Amino acid sequence: MWPQFRHYVGSHRIALSFAAGALFFVFACPTAWSIGLGLPLVVAGEALRVWSSGTLEKNVTIANGGPYAYTRNPLYVGNFVIGLGFVVMGHNPWLGLAYLLLFPLIYLPTMLEEERFLHAKFGTVYERYLERVPRFVPRWGPGTDAVGHFRWGLVMFHREHRTWYGLAAAVAAVVARSVVSA
Repeated sequence: MWPQFRHYVGSHRIALSFAAGALFFVFACPTAWSIGLGLPLVVAGEALRVWSSGTLEKNVTIANGGPYAYTRNPLYVGNFVIGLGFVVMGHNPWLGLAYLLLFPLIYLPTMLEEERFLHAKFGTVYERYLERVPRFVPRWGPGTDAVGHFRWGLVMFHREHRTWYGLAAAVAAVVARSVVSA
């Protein structure tokens, strides 16, 4: 059952994240203060996603430079920080608890599915990378010597600009919710 669950969640993580976001919106109680505290986290998380997208050549090579020298999943770490920012904006401690429970349920199966794929594709090269770089919590120093060259073209190729639009809409919705609730 675990492989099917892992594959299902990995394939549907965006839809599951949207469903979780809808629940967030229902229970959020944002204030100007909470939005001011949470927004920098959202921006920082997206900055990490942009850096990650700009150094990633999916399925061509193992990304092991730039942010990938510190964590194998910097895009997901960025998602975590973005989500944490929205939790802070939501100003409801129950949202934080739900987030800390739901995030690993969605993203751990996704990471495991991707690791299985990358191991099958890159073999021992990927195994060496696994030994040096942690799955999620970034290490303090780089685990590889790779530099990782950032290219805006890769950011656009990975359609990261769609995330910008989504985040802008979500922040606007939270701000509107705070105005309506005030």
